[in-house]
Amino acid sequence: MRRRNAHPLRRVLQSATPAMASVVVATAYGLGAIVFSIASADATSDLPDRTFVDFAALDREEISSTPSSDRARARTVTYERAAPEPRQPHQALPAIPQDKPRIALVIDDVGLDLGAADRVANLPVPLTSAILPYAEQSADVSRQMRAAGHDVLVHMPMEPVGLADPGPNALRVGLSAADIEARVLWGLARVPGAIGLNNHMGSRFTRDAEAMRLALSAVPAEAGLFLDSMTTSQSRGALAARGLGLNVLERDIFLDHVLEPAAIEARLADAEALSELRGWALVIGHPHDVTLDALESWIDGAQARGIEFITLSELVEHTALDQPQPQIQASIRP
Repeated sequence: MRRRNAHPLRRVLQSATPAMASVVVATAYGLGAIVFSIASADATSDLPDRTFVDFAALDREEISSTPSSDRARARTVTYERAAPEPRQPHQALPAIPQDKPRIALVIDDVGLDLGAADRVANLPVPLTSAILPYAEQSADVSRQMRAAGHDVLVHMPMEPVGLADPGPNALRVGLSAADIEARVLWGLARVPGAIGLNNHMGSRFTRDAEAMRLALSAVPAEAGLFLDSMTTSQSRGALAARGLGLNVLERDIFLDHVLEPAAIEARLADAEALSELRGWALVIGHPHDVTLDALESWIDGAQARGIEFITLSELVEHTALDQPQPQIQASIRP
């Protein structure tokens, strides 16, 4: 592992208890689950391994923004903040062999703004685009992304807590099994070539184990990946997917809760730090101009520092999901 001045993990290790910090440094890859807490009262960022940001009063708040406000074709997309409640420890995803740190970058909410989609397609690294199935040109955007060498997911709208509208044909608790299956198949048909799906919003739907089982039962083998965006700490999506034999990944870091360059750059530094510690990191961003600006400025430097970018299908290939490995769980308070 490389050492650099002002390493982004420095604040993590300084704020952990001395005993646990020594465990992280000395035995992070050789022992079982590692738990450390971040006690700093002003920490607000997402950090390693399925971390949940405690936004306190913002619990279950949905925020509405325009992915690319300066583009005439942009439409408003609503998405949910990360889960605020710490989860109980569970089996962690394994570390990739530490020959080179890897980052799997996912861009959600792709398809409504074609200009933003062009920018995503032209990012000069392998990545994964999560395309909204109700976007008018979702099929064309899917073909564009695959032609650029990117993976594609169905960004499946799912019911949130609260009144926010996840979009047409959203999966909702209380729908019949037939209706849930029909909506999943509709989503897959709207995004040809998808390797799987992840949730758009879904803080209510994903916490319902039976609803998730019904939804994921409709996923065919060729699209057998579920990425849990972790919009709630109570999600049962990964549990349901594993029970059905699907490949499962979970989001580590959201890049753009705060739509400011400095905040996004800090989350990118966290992603590098996690990839160096564990061997890989899975980060999700959105096609906002400020996010894409930050990515375009950061990618070359990250590659020069030894980061390798991979798609989700490559991440699945590099991870043996049945091998238990150390888990890092952090709780962050504002």
